[in-house]
Amino acid sequence: MAEHHTWVFARAGGASWAARLAAASFVFGMSMTANAQTTPPVLTLDAKQQAALGVRIAPIQAAQVGQLLASATVTTPPGKDITLTAPYAGQLTRVMVGLGDTVRIGTALGQFTSPMVGDARRQWHEASLEAQNSRAAWQRDQALFDEGIIPAVRLQLSRNKHEAAQTVLKSRAAELNASGLRFDGPSSGGGYATGVLQSPISGVVVDAFTSVGQRVEAGTVLFKLADTRELQLDIQLSGDKAGQLKVGDAVHIPTRNAQAQITGVSRALDAGQSAKARAKVTQRGSLQIGEAVAVFLQAGVHAPVATSNAAGKDTGALWTVPSRALSQWQGQPLVFVANTTGFTAQRVRMVTSNDDLSVIEAALPATAKVAITGIASLRALLQKDE
Repeated sequence: MAEHHTWVFARAGGASWAARLAAASFVFGMSMTANAQTTPPVLTLDAKQQAALGVRIAPIQAAQVGQLLASATVTTPPGKDITLTAPYAGQLTRVMVGLGDTVRIGTALGQFTSPMVGDARRQWHEASLEAQNSRAAWQRDQALFDEGIIPAVRLQLSRNKHEAAQTVLKSRAAELNASGLRFDGPSSGGGYATGVLQSPISGVVVDAFTSVGQRVEAGTVLFKLADTRELQLDIQLSGDKAGQLKVGDAVHIPTRNAQAQITGVSRALDAGQSAKARAKVTQRGSLQIGEAVAVFLQAGVHAPVATSNAAGKDTGALWTVPSRALSQWQGQPLVFVANTTGFTAQRVRMVTSNDDLSVIEAALPATAKVAITGIASLRALLQKDE
């Protein structure tokens, strides 16, 4: 037989949460099963009471068999991004680009000034002059040797000095090239100790140091550039989820209207007990570099056709709901399904989840809506009888 309990609370005039909760009137229907377990109750709440408890609802979405949920970060493939750092201790005296700007190879990014820049340029100039002088001396000795005036050992010494001077010059030139600076001369507005940082790739500025004039140490990040024509997803997932994936599996990002394909899976766990996967974005949608997104991983299984019973409910169908919609009652997960009089606390089976979304198995109509806020208040009403 069914046993029914009804609690009616007097409406309180205060605006506190406790008063609003006490004002909520609901009916708790409890039916005893053969194994003495109870079914979740029905909470009768009108629209005003739901608003007082901060309850909002959202529709469920159909999920697919074999679909896994995970979190991912949008990045660029290896070699498609670059970080420019301060080559010496100094100052960024001018910034010529901003976040989101498109640049080409050689585009001026900013002016960098450092006494070490001037010193490096001086050393390169001195090495260049020494290389020229040593070459002239070698050529002169070569002519003297050809005329039989000097011995071969003197010619060899001249050749060795020139080769040593050339080595020093290459070293000084390599240091300047490694700095990434271009020197346009006084006409560009910079001094002898100032160079222009230029872009080594074509792409987009994804980060820029904006404190012009602030002293920075060597190695300080000044600009980050990325070639955004190709994107990838760095996916964090549990070890059991990683074990179900393989290269070629599809990845869906419905919130960004984007698609991707798994290109690699690492089942080794890191210190946080997480595995990793990488996916190539095949349909960009509205993805932005650096953002974190919830992704659906399709482990090589096609979506089945859900079956319905005579009442129009899908039996054992899979649904996607916000993770915050889930609660616990008598040790089992449940969702609060909206109906014409309030909510039904519906038991479900958890299939997979991440921080944002969960895939559940439950007998629900395709038009069902579940509570996504005010869950604690609804859960407190259930606990009245626990």
